[in-house]
Amino acid sequence: MERWSPPVELSRQEQALMKRLTRVRALFGFLRLHRHELFDETFQEQLEGMYRTTGAGEPPHPPALMCMVTLLQGYVGASDAEAVELAVVDLRWQMVLGCLGAATPPFSQGALQAFRERMVAHEMDRVLLERTVALVRSGAMTEGERRAVSKALRVAIDSRPLAGAGRVEDTINLLGHAARSIVRVVSKITERPAEEICRKAGIPLLLAPSIKAGLDLDWSDPKQKAAAIQILERQVSSLQQWVDRHLDDVVELPLRTYLDAVTQVRDQDLETAEDGTVRIRQGVAPDRRVSIEDPEMRHGRKSRSKRFDGYKEHIARDLDLPVIVACAVTPANRPEEEGAAPIAEDVQHQRLRLVELHIDRAYVNSPVVDDVIRAGGQVFSKPWGQRARSPDLFSKRDFKIDLRAKTITCPAGQVEVFEPGDTVEFDPEECGACPLRAKCTQAASGRGRTVSIAEDEALQGKFRKLQQTGPGRAVLRQRTAVEHALAHIAARKGHSARYIGARRNLFDLRRAAAIQNLEAAQRLIQEAA
Repeated sequence: MERWSPPVELSRQEQALMKRLTRVRALFGFLRLHRHELFDETFQEQLEGMYRTTGAGEPPHPPALMCMVTLLQGYVGASDAEAVELAVVDLRWQMVLGCLGAATPPFSQGALQAFRERMVAHEMDRVLLERTVALVRSGAMTEGERRAVSKALRVAIDSRPLAGAGRVEDTINLLGHAARSIVRVVSKITERPAEEICRKAGIPLLLAPSIKAGLDLDWSDPKQKAAAIQILERQVSSLQQWVDRHLDDVVELPLRTYLDAVTQVRDQDLETAEDGTVRIRQGVAPDRRVSIEDPEMRHGRKSRSKRFDGYKEHIARDLDLPVIVACAVTPANRPEEEGAAPIAEDVQHQRLRLVELHIDRAYVNSPVVDDVIRAGGQVFSKPWGQRARSPDLFSKRDFKIDLRAKTITCPAGQVEVFEPGDTVEFDPEECGACPLRAKCTQAASGRGRTVSIAEDEALQGKFRKLQQTGPGRAVLRQRTAVEHALAHIAARKGHSARYIGARRNLFDLRRAAAIQNLEAAQRLIQEAA
């Protein structure tokens, strides 16, 4: 396999180009100067390990060259087709790729797509990110400083919403979309027109431009809407039965994918009424599928008022060096805490140890928090609020909580015992006769004041103490570094997913983080000069 070995010394033409890359798109110049450090012999061997060594098939393009192409592609936001053209018409691309003056591209669109899939399959996007972290760490410190902090990591984690690339649809359109996809695949397998298959399979609704156009009814009328569900469900079932009868020996991908999608949508969105008819399910099914094109997208909330459909991107930002050390992508409906575990795993791959973890409070329930504390590290977060339901009532902070004795004392001196995670109710009789009742609770007669004790009440208490002092608040403000890093990621790659599926979007996030790290390395080198 050919290894990428571009020259290290600048040619005259490259020297002239470098003079023009000091302010605009300066990373081109940095990549040209430091490509041999980024793609050293060890990394090139790892990239080459993705390929078979049997000698079968076409010899691949140099993997390091293709990896550099993916970086350039992410840097300028180019599509695969555009990247091929830029490698011919853009001198900056040609300089970085070591092909100045080439009249033909050094790779094809298909080769670029195949290389990306191979990187994903072999986790080489993670290795690429790790290489950029190592490059920054090696260039930013002396050898002694590097040894001192090589294993200890102070990191902040945060997330942002990412709108999915798949089309979000309601129940009727989800079923219709899946059914159309089944017909399209069957048409290709049987080499018959889609119209013929629709008629034979008993689903004439698909002959219309859209499912709702085919149903042609007043959607504001509940009875007509209920009847539409019956018609659509009956015809989709007819299609499934026809496929089972005629294609039982070729039900493979992608046909099986769409058949399973129909079953999933039916199970999550439809239910059988008492009279035996099918209707839209009351309430929302857990982990509800929202797109046929991207089966992993989900409904999510970033806040009470902000909803989105897609994924959450999580990043971990080093607080001592301006680098993103790890990334994760989770479906939008999953809690933030689930994004911390894959980040911690990636940190371990780099043989780093988390000694400080700065997080949003949505991550507090992650097992990673317990792991850091058990290992002797520190966790910092804003605490959950303690405000009462009414500003005129005592809040939780007015109660004395003794975590060692596991007791809570109200402002009037009444004591109750608790276990972490309990909701404590004070004695209704004592509360009823208490002179402070009007300032304490609005509970109905016969009920006492309740106070919730968190499972991590001790940790929350530590967070509250931090928030009450100037130095403590300064520590909590360190987390803004990861917020700024997320803002730069959003500016670079936008708020919408580039790819289908969580794993491919993790590739895109890791690539964006790697580019951000390379820009940080460039700044550090310039500042040191």
